[in-house]
Amino acid sequence: MLRRALLLLALPSLAVAQHPFSSAGETYDAAVPAPSAILGYRIGERFTPHHMMLRYVDAVGATSRRVHVDTTGYSVEGRPLLLIAVSSERNIGRLSEIRADAQRLADPRTVATADWNAAVSRLPAIVWLEHSVHGGEASGFESAIALLYQLAAGTDAATRDALENVVVLIDPSENPDGHERHVHDVQRASGIGPTPVTPGAMIHRGSWPGPRYSHYGFDLNRDWFILSHPESRARTAAFMRWWPHVAVDLHEMGTNSTYYFAPPMEPNNHNNPKHLAGWFERFGSAHASAFDAHGWSYFRREGYDSFYPGYGEAWPMLTGAIGMLFEAAASSGGAIRREDGTVRTLHDAIWQQYTAERATVLYSAANVRELVRDYADFRRAPARDDDGPRGMLFARDGDGRADSLAALLLDNGIEVARLRSDASVVGTAYGASASASVRMNAGAYAVNYDQPQGRLARAILEPDAKLDTAFIRTELESRRTGLPDRFYDVTAWSLPLAFRLDAWETRALPRSLEPVTRASLQTAVTEPTRASYAYAFEPGSEASLRLLGSLLADSVRIWYAQRAFALGGASFPKGAFIVRVVANHSSVHARVRDGAVAAGAHVTPLMSAAVDSGADLGSNSVMFVRPPHVALLGGPPVGSSSFGFAWYAIDQRLRYPVATVDIGFIAGAGLDEFNVLIVPSASAGALDRELGDDGRANVARWVRNGGVLITLENATAWLATEQLGLARIRMHRDSTRADSAGGARLNERVPGAIVRVTADTLSPLMAGIRDTGFPVFLNSDRVVTLPDDLEAGEAVVRFAAADRLRLSGYLWPEADDQRALSPWVWTERVGSGRVIGFVEDPLFRDLFRGLLPIFANAVLLGPSW
Repeated sequence: MLRRALLLLALPSLAVAQHPFSSAGETYDAAVPAPSAILGYRIGERFTPHHMMLRYVDAVGATSRRVHVDTTGYSVEGRPLLLIAVSSERNIGRLSEIRADAQRLADPRTVATADWNAAVSRLPAIVWLEHSVHGGEASGFESAIALLYQLAAGTDAATRDALENVVVLIDPSENPDGHERHVHDVQRASGIGPTPVTPGAMIHRGSWPGPRYSHYGFDLNRDWFILSHPESRARTAAFMRWWPHVAVDLHEMGTNSTYYFAPPMEPNNHNNPKHLAGWFERFGSAHASAFDAHGWSYFRREGYDSFYPGYGEAWPMLTGAIGMLFEAAASSGGAIRREDGTVRTLHDAIWQQYTAERATVLYSAANVRELVRDYADFRRAPARDDDGPRGMLFARDGDGRADSLAALLLDNGIEVARLRSDASVVGTAYGASASASVRMNAGAYAVNYDQPQGRLARAILEPDAKLDTAFIRTELESRRTGLPDRFYDVTAWSLPLAFRLDAWETRALPRSLEPVTRASLQTAVTEPTRASYAYAFEPGSEASLRLLGSLLADSVRIWYAQRAFALGGASFPKGAFIVRVVANHSSVHARVRDGAVAAGAHVTPLMSAAVDSGADLGSNSVMFVRPPHVALLGGPPVGSSSFGFAWYAIDQRLRYPVATVDIGFIAGAGLDEFNVLIVPSASAGALDRELGDDGRANVARWVRNGGVLITLENATAWLATEQLGLARIRMHRDSTRADSAGGARLNERVPGAIVRVTADTLSPLMAGIRDTGFPVFLNSDRVVTLPDDLEAGEAVVRFAAADRLRLSGYLWPEADDQRALSPWVWTERVGSGRVIGFVEDPLFRDLFRGLLPIFANAVLLGPSW
């Protein structure tokens, strides 16, 4: 109360507050400050920085009894992530009771029928509104401020009545780091006059890497089940404390568009709740009525789907919420001229966003009992199909990937169990077509789809996401006639495949199961006893890679055993790492001990160089690991996401120091400070133009003098050019043509599938990977041809034969034959250096954790062989 009183004294005298989007006759509580009283401008006049939004939320929270503010976490750059609960004063006073009822309905298995019915009858509708996950789509951020004021201060009957029946949860900024880049770009490009409306003006273009993405260049609207980033982890944890019934994600699209709201277009994820379709129509009609009152244009059922489960509205759908996407036409830098000659302003975009989400709140309040009932019925209904698998199992591995997947599932609210003892199970292995009996070892993990989060579990775990055959027929016909496809995002993401695990779907789970908790997944790392000769640790796991990276960064000398060996009862595969005591400083014992504990890696002390089997550890086959000095190319023309995926992998997964540099730097002498250069995806033509003849020659000279050039995706097409002259591979150009549209070339970009590859496990790039075949990601039309003089160890990973290629997702009919046996990873020696080209991105979205060791080996071992 003291804080409220002090803030009121600090505020200017308020008459009837003005809302920029209020209707005639609407009034407001003068004790609650309008946005202009705190910000110094009216919403829509400029873009609001994150710190000013925090200031306004703090002021409203201190002056309105309808508001409760939580900090759920912090962004990578340290900005607070807020969740603002707004409801009637009575509801705010009993939030703990409301959350308890929400939990009862979210997991009704242990709730008595009478208690369940009582919760259904009294629980307000919980409406979750999330804003501006893409930082440059800032109208949502501004609309959150406008809506907060309306709900916190509005004294009209519609607002008051609605708040008796709903709790509105406002996440005002899903991506504060990206949002701040946008605000700063606009501020830097602004002058004293009005915003230039010319579409090509700098104020509308921003600076690399652009505001759409997170600090690390990730699209957080794809991260909801992957949970790589603190923003996503905080958001899903908050979601599962509240279990909302309606969830809306506010975005922007092209400036020449109108406005989109549900229902979505095809394809639909077959795991989505059946009750969604009716609610989409009903909410869509409510939104349409609100827009028709202003004469605004809009569209539905096209442009956006609900297939990929990692969207901000799709993940909530799979929990039972009515998940909806809003897309407003963007105003870019605040005011931009459109193709029809009209000017789209920030005020226009905010007004539409505000109108749509206010209509959502009002409609939810008016239908509270039916919304809550449908949600509650969904949460207690079996998630498994009567004619489908009941659940799935995945085996533990020696590298901890299964444990990591189990932890990720728990973070998604999915229950995981573990086999107490060995068991025989009849199931269908991932990648197989027929079921068979398999013996599962104790400790294997199991997921029963018959649980409240079962729909989400099946959506992210099943081996192949189902695409409707009618949808595919339409796509093939559209493609044949030269029309664009409707694949909005990737078509495959199966987590067991992405984690490179052995997994099975089954109709009957074993009985000898025990629940898994976060605590039970924690394994204590034993400090190694003091070694007299060396310390050894296996390759391949994320823990061992972190340890390798930390020791190399700490100037510890390390060797790499190219052959398997056994010593003192311990066996090591080829690729094990050896830290010799005598070759290092006397502090090496403590440094290995501390590094192992921090990384969670198991280290074995060795007392002799003489092994029981294999090559002795003083053999010439035991290779010294030259410390990598790593540069990562960023800035134009590098793709922001590809750059971010690589940066995140090195920075967060490997914890290894990396310098981010631009193309001007690598064109000059500065490159000589490094022995590893990573070039993320960028077009060959753009790289050539930016480098110029001298820069290209400098990169080639650097490689020939001992540098390691690692290319990803489109940059590998640049590596394959004759002009660069560093690799003998070339890009294949297919001549398949459509039968109309002037014989246009068919679209051959594979829309994000998972396919099988075969590997040369003798290569150092495969250290820690024992599988000769495993899943990888395919997301392009790139096809690389091999040279006639192919040598051993160059085409390290190749796509499988055509009849074994596809594992999950959709491939165009000719894709199998085009890619069969072509390289996925290529490497060759060039002078004293080496080139390593990844045809696809092994680090895509931090999803394909099973492929991280290959990239890590390229970076950390590349200079050493």
